Parts: sequence; C-alpha cells; structure tokens
Amino acid sequence: MRRWSMALVAIAALILAGCTAPTGKTGGQYGPKEWKKVPYRPDRAADKIVIKQREHRLYVYRKGKVIKTFPVSLGKKMKEGPKVKANDFRTPVGHYTIRDKRVHRIKYRAMTLSYPNAEDIARAKKLGVNPGSYITFHGQPYWNRDGHGDSYTLKHDWTNGCIALTNKDLDWLWSAVKPGTPVIIER
Repeated sequence: MRRWSMALVAIAALILAGCTAPTGKTGGQYGPKEWKKVPYRPDRAADKIVIKQREHRLYVYRKGKVIKTFPVSLGKKMKEGPKVKANDFRTPVGHYTIRDKRVHRIKYRAMTLSYPNAEDIARAKKLGVNPGSYITFHGQPYWNRDGHGDSYTLKHDWTNGCIALTNKDLDWLWSAVKPGTPVIIER
C-alpha cells in the first residue's frame, strides 16, 4: 500500500511541477506491458551527460569522449531563458546529477535530476520565488508510445521544463547511466 501511495505522489508531482503532454492531456497511461526491463550495460557506461539547449542535443560522455548524441525537447518557454521559478516552463541551466530512475505512467520512464541545486535555490531566494523541483529526463507521452510522432515532438519545445527524449533514445540512455551520473545543462 505504501508503494502505491508513493507512486501516486510521484505522479501528482510530475503533473503539477513536471511535464504533461503538449495538449495538456495525458492521452492514456503506460502500464507494465510497456515497461520492459532495460538493464544497465557497462559497455555503454557514461560518466557525464551534457545538454546544449541551443542545439537541442544531449551528449553522452565516457572518459572525456562523446559516445552518443540525442535530439531533445525542452521547456516550452525556453526562448525566455533558463528556469528561474516553479511553473515557468523553462529548463534549468547548471550542474546536476541523476538522483533516481523510475518507470512512469505518463511519460514512460523518468530520471530525476538534482534540481534545484544550491545556486538555483540562492537565486530563487534572492528573487523571492520558489525555484520549483522535479526536473527529469523523460520519454514521450502515451499518444506517442510507438514513436510515430517523434518528428513532431522533437521539432517543438513542449515540456514544463524537463528534457524529453524519444522512448527508444531514453532506453539507450537508461542503460548507460546510474544514479549519481553528473549532468551539465548549458544554454
């Protein structure tokens, strides 16, 4: 019962502070049949992830070399600059780590980032605002579970501040990282 309560809290947090589908509707929910096991693969072991917002690209590094890149979608108000406060629909800029990895009913899988960091909290305090929380790497909304809409979702910034990948790309990244992996988000 406690596990279900924690899952409901996580889903509510994602809906309220994380990301919803571009239409504002979930369009269905992922269930156990979509959550195939994606094991960690040491041959892909990443030691750093860098997101370059202007390029809409995610770079996976191992031993100082880029081993994989992926296109990403970002917060729907990215043109206004980096995240400053809760519900501003922008993606943060800074140094973070992956906190955890979990399957997700609305966005397939999610890897939570350590946002806000100390700098984000200090900036928000100075401005008298709430910095927000629950920024993730996540997959596609359920309506795009088969990838037929990837070209659409990757051409638009549609998240509430998270970093969205295709489900296929997220599976690859999922297999290459562990909690604690550093993430640098650049403008």
